[in-house]
Amino acid sequence: MTALRVVDGAVARIERGVAVALLAATVAIVILQVFFRYGLNSSLSWSEEAARYLFIWSAVLGFSSSVEARRLFRFDLLARRLSARGQMVCAVLFVVAAAGFLWALVIHGSALVAGTTSQSSPAMGLSMAVPYAALPVGGALMALHFLASLGAPPIAVHDPVAT
Repeated sequence: MTALRVVDGAVARIERGVAVALLAATVAIVILQVFFRYGLNSSLSWSEEAARYLFIWSAVLGFSSSVEARRLFRFDLLARRLSARGQMVCAVLFVVAAAGFLWALVIHGSALVAGTTSQSSPAMGLSMAVPYAALPVGGALMALHFLASLGAPPIAVHDPVAT
């Protein structure tokens, strides 16, 4: 096992734990808001905003985790009908497209974060760079997982269409 795969596995475990914790916090905040609104007839001013930002981060980390687990859907119906050379071309095009997307996510996400450091959220006064940082951080994590998966043997997936 390469050092990159070892690091990738450790990062993935931390990532999944953080995603679960953020999702649990989101659920707790929403339940608390419902209790305050309907039970105490008083609303929390910060709960909707906090739940939204926590959910954004948990969704991005969850997507990154699916990249690590190589559980993303593929459009390989056409590729399976091609020759071995055609399948190789499709695989290379996929790698190039994925690398371009992740590069854009990190670069443009970082620019978005840099442009929003002086803005603050309306209810909590949190720097808007915090929720927007999910884009470059998630892109970098996905890039790590994607790089670690290159050259790994494919995962056998049951294909109900083929059977």
